[in-house]
Amino acid sequence: MNRAFVTVVAVWLLLMVSTAASTWWFSQPMFAPKVATVLVMIVAAVKVALVMSHFMELRRAPRAWQAAGAIWIVGAAASVMTIYLIF
Repeated sequence: MNRAFVTVVAVWLLLMVSTAASTWWFSQPMFAPKVATVLVMIVAAVKVALVMSHFMELRRAPRAWQAAGAIWIVGAAASVMTIYLIF
């Protein structure tokens, strides 16, 4: 089997499992709602990084584009979490 195909399938499975796990796990009563929401946002940011890297081919892009992608992910996630926590 092609190595690239295996990698894409593995990333896709990781995305599916992380979605299910974060939805179920962070909805448990042991987490305060704000903590659970922030944790879900962090998982979402990691998932965005995986999608950009493996499905949008950012991992093969020049370093400047990779850095721009990483800065965008961190900036967007931090902005959303900050706005959520303030209001």
